[in-house]
Amino acid sequence: MASLPAKFADHSLQRQLQSARSLKNGQSSRAPLLHSGIDALDECFQQTRPGDLIEWGIPPGLNGRLIPLQLLKQQIPPSVWIYHHHGLGVFASSWISHGVDLQRLFFICSENPVRELRPLFMEDTFKRIIIDAPRRFSGGDMAFVSQQARKQGQIVFLIRHFFLSEKRGNPYASLRINTWQSGQKSFSLQVIKGPRNGRISLPYAAVAEEHGRYN
Repeated sequence: MASLPAKFADHSLQRQLQSARSLKNGQSSRAPLLHSGIDALDECFQQTRPGDLIEWGIPPGLNGRLIPLQLLKQQIPPSVWIYHHHGLGVFASSWISHGVDLQRLFFICSENPVRELRPLFMEDTFKRIIIDAPRRFSGGDMAFVSQQARKQGQIVFLIRHFFLSEKRGNPYASLRINTWQSGQKSFSLQVIKGPRNGRISLPYAAVAEEHGRYN
């Protein structure tokens, strides 16, 4: 297993922000839209724009995080994955094996991201913010994150540790999607709020093995 880069083990928000600012300064200020290179997946996000919040239902143990991961491979702007996985850590070798550029994707652990990492949401350094299964995330937190995303031109992923219900809505989310691995040969997406609702199936090789062959 590859060793964990020092910046991933660093829980200092200010040091993370400083590193990302230096990376951002060397790039174009215009962040590209979400893109995976998988046509069936990209169609779901073709209307996504900076300021949008996407809510994902991804129960543990079903490999569902491999789907949003596809949207973090193609020349992404500085991005941050805020995680709280009940004691689980970040394994660099796994992210590298899935084609993620670890120079552009930062990680920080937080149980309560809005309270503990508030400065992160108050500037536009990170154009992609993934909030992964936070232990504490209130309606007020949702409203704050959504407001700041619009103000700073960010796209926010909010990952839940359970499948989203069609009966219980989220007025702050432009897209609400459940994702999981279906057996050994495919992945499934259930779009329950978006331009076109319904279920989408992706071949396993498109997501995890032979990404370049699926268009």
